[in-house]
Amino acid sequence: MERRSFLKLAGLTLGSLTLNGLHPVEGLWAKEIYPAERITWIVPVKPGGGFDIMARFLSPRLAEIFKELNPGAKGGDIILKNIAEAGGRRAYSNLFNAKPNGYTIGDFNLGFVTESLTDKVEFDFNKFTFLLRTGVSVRVIATKKDGFKNWEEMMKAAKEKEIKWAAGNFGRGAHIDSILAKEAMGIPAKLINFPGTAENSNAVLRGDVQVGLFSLDSIQGLLNAKEFRLLVIFDKKSEYPGVPSIKDLGYPELADTICYHRYIIGPPGIPKDIANTIIAGFKKVLSNKEVIAWADKNEFKLDSLFGDEAEKVAKKVMNYYVQMTPTLLKYIK
Repeated sequence: MERRSFLKLAGLTLGSLTLNGLHPVEGLWAKEIYPAERITWIVPVKPGGGFDIMARFLSPRLAEIFKELNPGAKGGDIILKNIAEAGGRRAYSNLFNAKPNGYTIGDFNLGFVTESLTDKVEFDFNKFTFLLRTGVSVRVIATKKDGFKNWEEMMKAAKEKEIKWAAGNFGRGAHIDSILAKEAMGIPAKLINFPGTAENSNAVLRGDVQVGLFSLDSIQGLLNAKEFRLLVIFDKKSEYPGVPSIKDLGYPELADTICYHRYIIGPPGIPKDIANTIIAGFKKVLSNKEVIAWADKNEFKLDSLFGDEAEKVAKKVMNYYVQMTPTLLKYIK
């Protein structure tokens, strides 16, 4: 029987085989070596934010690693696609509905799960393929250089008159963490929302608000320029003289919950072998001395988790946000 007749009899076509990553090799059909195409990395923020900075630094190195790990692979180049509209909703929708073939990955902010508390979203957070957590961005409360001198001065002022607190985009990660910190620590403050880190920072610098909650890496430049002063760091210890850790203030549990988990995810149903290839690439990149040095310099706290372990932590954190629904709904309605 001729090959074409056989394929027709089997209900297959050359086109369908090619679409499924198969190609002819010496008269046989073999699966293409992943990656065989260009990979799109979706970034749910505008250029310049923490997610974007890290993606731009890692993507060319990851592309090189894919070629090293998979000799014969014809693809692996990575392009970034910033989709900041709707506070990340459009980015996550695109990710969720992408083909599960490993050629679309993206960053994910676990705090986005709170969208489902007040509004119906068109995808199921739990069904994403959680590939890895690159690390955790430590949260801080900061003021401008001539603002409060320290935490004690801020609290004294807050008890006399409610302070103004820049809390980031409404319903997003920084806003959620601001709510949880304010409530847990009993801080008299009015939370004021701004659409992003740049707007948050400018509001503090202008004096429109007195303090703001930020990821440490996102304001490192302002700290280096001595335009910002830290008041507290949401970590178990502080490496900044005169700046207390949240544990020092008596709230050690907040070090694990008020932070910015940086995840890389893919659409639901990525085959295990392809997911493992992506994970292997990231493992090698994130263990590179140059990458580690860059992350330290830019205050990106690399604390990587991979595969099942990453998924377990992601779902634990998302469930925590759901458990805090009654508190959050007092602010997000």
